[in-house]
Order: sequence, then structure tokens, then C-alpha cells
Amino acid sequence: MDDNHVNGSQENAGSLEKQGAERKIRFIGSFNHSLDAKGRLVIPQNFRDKLGEQFCVAPSFDFKSIAVYPTEMWEKRNEAYEKLGKLNPALNRYLEQFYALSYDGQTCDGQGRVLLPANIRQKILGEERDVEITGANDHIRVVAEKVSSDSWSQFNAELPQLLDMIAGLEANNHE
Repeated sequence: MDDNHVNGSQENAGSLEKQGAERKIRFIGSFNHSLDAKGRLVIPQNFRDKLGEQFCVAPSFDFKSIAVYPTEMWEKRNEAYEKLGKLNPALNRYLEQFYALSYDGQTCDGQGRVLLPANIRQKILGEERDVEITGANDHIRVVAEKVSSDSWSQFNAELPQLLDMIAGLEANNHE
């Protein structure tokens, strides 16, 4: 084998490795779990691997679920909020509540559990212990099973209109 072939193979391997490192982390899938008596939640292994050692627990955008973000995604979310401007009183009220229920530097214990802080757990999940953990592209979504079930029913009712809208978007995209 000549040196050019070996060097080309090494460059290709390095390029593939770089592409893998740059690939966006996506959280997909859905799991049902229960919080234990202390408010700890088992994070599925696949999600733990993508979250990294430390991550952030915060409310979702609409405050209807708990979002678990890799630290990098959390920082991007904060940068986006900062760009919206701090002189807007409505945005400031929103951010005050958002940050009050946000917790960075969270970790899983040896059994893959994260303690959901009591304040966010009570305000978002109430007394619910049975939750659905779903991938939400750039973060994990934790929602009470009843809320998830209601959301599924609403989605099914809206599905024909959603499909029509998607078809319209696709048609516009091909023009």
C-alpha cells in the first residue's frame, strides 16, 4: 500500500470523526417512568449519554413540562433570550419565572437518576408521579402521563389540519 493511500485513509477517518463530533445531538423516543418518593427520575441511558456529565433542568417554553437540556443547548437558549432585549417588561416577567425554575449543574447519580428540584416539580408536575420522558430534538421533555395522554388526543384531533398545513409548506418549498 502506498503512502498516499494510507494518508488519504487517515484523512478520511479524521474527516468522518470530525463530522461525527459536529453532528447535532437529537433526543428522540419516548419512555414512561415514575418519580420515586424523593422526586428522583431515572433518565434513560440513551438520553444520559447525550446529556453529558452536567445538564440543566428548566421549564419548557410554555411551562407545561420540565425540559432537561445539555449545557450547550441551555446556553444557546439563554443567548436567544438575551437577544430579544431586556427592556421589554413582558419578556422580563417571563424570564424571571423561567430562571426561578431553572437549575444548572445537575447530574445523574450512579443509578441514572436525577433529583428534580421540588420547586419546579411541584409547579409543573403537581403531585403526579407517573411521567412520560420524550425526546424533543435538542432537549428531553418530562410531562405528567395524564397531560401527555391529553396532548396525544388533541394531536389526533388536529392531525388532518396539520397534514394539510405540512402539504402546503412542502408545495411552497418546491416552487
